[in-house]
Amino acid sequence: MSRPIRNAIVKVACLWLIAIQGQLVIGVPQKDSGIAANFVGDKGIKSDPRVVFVESFEDSLDEISSRWDTVRDKEIMSISAEIPQGSSGKQSLLMSQVAEKGTGGDLYRVMEGAERLYTRMYVRIAEDCEPIHHFGTCVGGNNPATRWPSVKAGQPTDGAKTFWLGIEPFGELWQWDYYAYWCEMRGSPPRGQTWGNSFIHNPKLTVKRGEWTCIEVMVQMNDIGKSNGELALWINGEKVSHLGLGFPRGKWEFDKFKPGIGGEGVKWNHEKGAREHFTTAPGGDPFEGFRFRTDADLKINYVWLYTYITKGTAGHVNRVWFDDVVVAREYIGPLKN
Repeated sequence: MSRPIRNAIVKVACLWLIAIQGQLVIGVPQKDSGIAANFVGDKGIKSDPRVVFVESFEDSLDEISSRWDTVRDKEIMSISAEIPQGSSGKQSLLMSQVAEKGTGGDLYRVMEGAERLYTRMYVRIAEDCEPIHHFGTCVGGNNPATRWPSVKAGQPTDGAKTFWLGIEPFGELWQWDYYAYWCEMRGSPPRGQTWGNSFIHNPKLTVKRGEWTCIEVMVQMNDIGKSNGELALWINGEKVSHLGLGFPRGKWEFDKFKPGIGGEGVKWNHEKGAREHFTTAPGGDPFEGFRFRTDADLKINYVWLYTYITKGTAGHVNRVWFDDVVVAREYIGPLKN
């Protein structure tokens, strides 16, 4: 084979390989690109018209407190020099819970009501932090709006008045999941009490204590008379959950929806006051969607940061940091370095 022919064959092969590689690259799923991608370290992000609220904790504690409607147990809060990688700020908020001084602290802010909101924040839980009973990253809505948290445990919400959900580390499991309250939530034995419903149950979503984690949750309200509300969750920019009318498939085990699992399911029948067993299709049945509300005036209108630890050890300090909070009408994404 002459050298010109051999070179031509090699050139064609290289072009073919480049084309194949290009197709493979095009087919690779890309991460969501959000609002934060346009603002290095979130600097100037509040100027984006899609952004509803920003809290970067770059002021004194008194100034920070003035931007929130409810500040509970301010004495356990302080300014810290710990910040997430890529942040343009120099400080964060530290909540230091001690058993002798209470269960923790809260920051709660009312916003203009919205049909769909994304809430992103960075959280860091200390390596030696004890199991957390409840935790916010929390968003929700009250009709009418209230300037303080208004939640009741153990019973479904009134669909005309309230709903709420948090992203929690689930105590001794140290595993990220939802903790949701709404008017059609599921109950559990022995009397059908309704504790926060969860929807992920992925042991790989381990809380990495001692490290900053980017949490972003999306809530889409339902149309009245329909169950087309949605939830989605991103951890460090990776979408780990999305639930809506008809997706994903899975099964209920009382107040826990387990995606990708079929077979025998069980729920609490409130009318009969007893458990009810049922069989799902292989891989589970389609998720029924969310009917968060029965009144169009109920919208997403608050964000709530808090730490609630009920079984702390005397003398031990449980520390949780918050930073770079952004609420927007579109996907935000992690800090851009």
